[in-house]
This record gives sequence, C-alpha cells and structure tokens, in this order.
Amino acid sequence: MELRCGGVGSQAVRRRMDGDSRDGGGGGCKDAGSEDYENLPTSASLSTHMTAGAMAGILEHSVMYPVDSVKTRMQSLNPDPKAQYTSVYGALKKIVRTEGFWRPLRGLNVMMMGAGPAHAMYFACYENMKRTLNAVFHHQGNSHLANGI
Repeated sequence: MELRCGGVGSQAVRRRMDGDSRDGGGGGCKDAGSEDYENLPTSASLSTHMTAGAMAGILEHSVMYPVDSVKTRMQSLNPDPKAQYTSVYGALKKIVRTEGFWRPLRGLNVMMMGAGPAHAMYFACYENMKRTLNAVFHHQGNSHLANGI
C-alpha cells in the first residue's frame, strides 16, 4: 500500500506504508509511522487527558441525545396513543411538529453536566493505566494487550 505525499508541481513522492520511498529521496515527506495523529504527546498532562475526555464525552452525548430521546420514547411500554412511529426520523419529525422544536433536547443540560466529569475521569484513568501497562508489557512502545486491558 502506498501513500502519496504532495510536493511542488509534479515532484510528489510515493512512500510505502513501511516508510520506504520509491524514488530514494526524502522529498520533505515524513515517514508514515513517525507521528501518530490520534495520540496526544507522551508528555501530555493529566489535565490535558481529562479536558480531552470531557470535551469528547459532552460532544458525543450532545449530538446523540435527540436520537436517544426518540428511541426511548419509541421503546416505552405505554406510549402516547397518538404516537404511531414507524422510524426514528419519522418520530423525531412528529415530536418536533406536535410538541415543539426543543422537546427532543429537554434534559440535555443535565446530561452534559454528568457526561463531562464522567468522561474526564474515564479518559484520565484509561491513559494512566495504558501508560503504566505499556511499560510493563512492551518496553519499547505500544502494547495491544495494555490497550485492551
């Protein structure tokens, strides 16, 4: 598998996933495995991990909250007799039309207040344990076993 690193004009350098370039030149392109864009630097503090976790949790729950509200209503044992929902989208449209735009978002503020601290603690504990177990299982780098545990 090859990655193409853009250069000026037609001087694009092809680079294999193992970092070997086809033309033998560097061309200013980093190795494919030299920097992992998904990870924070190893020197990142606990507060950085907690902030990242809180922001990720709040964003994820805020985006999915209206869908979860609709799904909960669709699964309730005693739904409103006027509620004849056939799909999540149809139910969301009907709720907004009959009860107002803000109805599916009712309670979002309470959920955000709980999701922030919960995800902050989760990310902080996860990153701390991952760093500790990586040192135990695999001294040079990333251990899949440590990530799984």
